[in-house]
Amino acid sequence: MGLFFAKKIKIHTLYEKIERIFRFFNPLFLIYFSSVSPTPMNPALTHIHDTLQSIKNEIKEEIIGQDALIDRLIITFFAGGHALLEWVPGLGKTRTIRTFARVLGLDTGRVSFTPDLLPSDLTGNEIYRQQKWEFTLRKWPIFTHILLADEINRTPPKVQSALLEAMEEKKVTIGEKTLELPSPFIVFATQNPLEHEWTYPLPEAQLDRFLMRIIISHPSITDEKNILKQECLITKKTVEKSEEGGEKKKKEDLLEMIDYIAKTVRVDEHIYTYITDILSATRKITESVIEKEFEWIQSRVTFWNTKIPLLSYGASTRAGIAMIRAGRVRAVMAGRDYMLPEDVKLLAHDILDHRIGLSYEAASEGYTTFSITEKILDTIQIP
Repeated sequence: MGLFFAKKIKIHTLYEKIERIFRFFNPLFLIYFSSVSPTPMNPALTHIHDTLQSIKNEIKEEIIGQDALIDRLIITFFAGGHALLEWVPGLGKTRTIRTFARVLGLDTGRVSFTPDLLPSDLTGNEIYRQQKWEFTLRKWPIFTHILLADEINRTPPKVQSALLEAMEEKKVTIGEKTLELPSPFIVFATQNPLEHEWTYPLPEAQLDRFLMRIIISHPSITDEKNILKQECLITKKTVEKSEEGGEKKKKEDLLEMIDYIAKTVRVDEHIYTYITDILSATRKITESVIEKEFEWIQSRVTFWNTKIPLLSYGASTRAGIAMIRAGRVRAVMAGRDYMLPEDVKLLAHDILDHRIGLSYEAASEGYTTFSITEKILDTIQIP
């Protein structure tokens, strides 16, 4: 009997050790086995995945060399956010957004922001009809599903505020009437970072309203050659396809897909930990200043070592919410019903870079928000 209990205790102790080891490595096992043999998605998510791939492939038929931009536009839309697009003119921002709206079968509007633009030029106004002795409401381009706000940094702050209020509240006020905007309502704003005359930079609080800031890159030499061939050989079929708009998708179906992704895609505890660690790092990252020399009344003080903050302000909680929303859509596009740390890491620059501010010392040392975000991602351990 004693021998039996001794063996039983040894077996029980061995079991506890194995269980502790498994619990310690469990997140790693989950990540490894999910990447090697992912669990199949339910039929609804599989349908959404196929739809997103169909949307992407249809856009790629007309837009060449901008795969990363197309991915991020799809993620922004199905995450229910807005995006700020940056780089020089002539890279196809406007055409890509128009093609994106056409493929989805949604209405699109465009506003060219200028220094003399008024808020009423964006939202609408009331016009007095003398024949009827009454005011008639006149709506302007903001009443659409996808709005292209071109050169948003060229218009005064009061117009920017009117647009950003509509982005947040999904409604506008004209006179004494408050009107709901169409659903879905997504803003894709553009700005040219190379020109600074007659521009009004967006404040930090307004930049935080954008889910992503997408930096558009030049296409490769091969893609650029194909773009030139495409523009020189526009066939009748291409023109007819652009006019017809392809197979239109129902607005209600798109809204259901957005809602279903937000409710169904799983986010485990280690993902929340990873995101909060990144957000926390943006608020306290510092760097050593080495070998600074100062002269003071014919005496030289050398090697003054101290810590300086690299950022004047860090990312807000809204940045973490954006990572979750965008990461869920990216997971579905990758054929998964759960998020992985790679979803967060892949979209980190698009979500964080415009939400953090360089300190004066960091700017003088040649740092950029991109390099600091990269430094944080390299430092934070993936759970």
